[in-house]
Amino acid sequence: MLYKCIICKTSKSTSQPLLNKTAFCETCKCSRKFFYVASDDAPSAAVAKSDSSSSAPKRPFELAASLPHRKSEPQSRDRSRSPALDRRRCSEVDFVRPPSSATFRPCAYFTLCLRYMLTLGISKGLFNRQYNRCYCENCYSITSRDFLVEGGSKYVIPRGWVRFGLIVDQAQAAVEDIWNKWVVSYHGTKPEAAKSIIEHHQFLIPGDRTISGDKIRIPNGHIPDKYEVYTSPTIAYSGCDVYSRSVPFQSPSGKLYQAKIVLQCRQQPQTYTIQSETIGAGAKRICPIIPNSEIEYFTVMRASIVPYGLLVRVFE
Repeated sequence: MLYKCIICKTSKSTSQPLLNKTAFCETCKCSRKFFYVASDDAPSAAVAKSDSSSSAPKRPFELAASLPHRKSEPQSRDRSRSPALDRRRCSEVDFVRPPSSATFRPCAYFTLCLRYMLTLGISKGLFNRQYNRCYCENCYSITSRDFLVEGGSKYVIPRGWVRFGLIVDQAQAAVEDIWNKWVVSYHGTKPEAAKSIIEHHQFLIPGDRTISGDKIRIPNGHIPDKYEVYTSPTIAYSGCDVYSRSVPFQSPSGKLYQAKIVLQCRQQPQTYTIQSETIGAGAKRICPIIPNSEIEYFTVMRASIVPYGLLVRVFE
């Protein structure tokens, strides 16, 4: 019988059914849930039915009801099925037009961030526009909350950024219950790395090799001999220049801007270590909500981080 890990999709062949569909995954290096693919005598293309097909995972949304032009999203919609990659040219209307007029109305800042995001060349089939959010001062009021608690941990709302929702694997979200049990964190990175993470659903650490064969190296200015993935509960840290460098962007009107990107993620509790800042801030407070002593997470478990939003900030 053939099974696959719901996190890394590593195949596992067994002569007997897996008890509770749980086994040790050689790739994740821990016990994981597996889903049934086919018996040894079944055609290789057979695909297992999802155990959660009758109840798609419900993705929460940050205070959407508190915004004057946003309404609660229908909870019955299947929002996490992964479509085949569509390599056709992306257009603005594909990302702006919501499933219903009550879901989202883009502002001028959202449109500006969208135009930068389109330059990254990420397939539109990897986005879930129902979870687009704008956190500019007009769309997310100053009286709205500055932080929320998910998975038992506090995270800071990304004021001044725009989120483009990403497709999330339905089976993983349901089995791991990531929308209820996992914390929210941010991962700052360069545009080409974010594109790779989104397209291949995998974080890489220094020493790994990409599909093209390039070896991931520790960036200049980072701590040497550290082979982990770094995240933070506040975008004030993950969005700093050390992790998310600014890149030039020229709008269609010809005006020049700077742009940054950060991935908004769900991260499995008890798979990461919390430590103080490592960017040389010293006594200077980085975030008014998260203390410097608890501002950085690091982990060697790549599969414990699931990106669900691409955050963009454009500024002069």
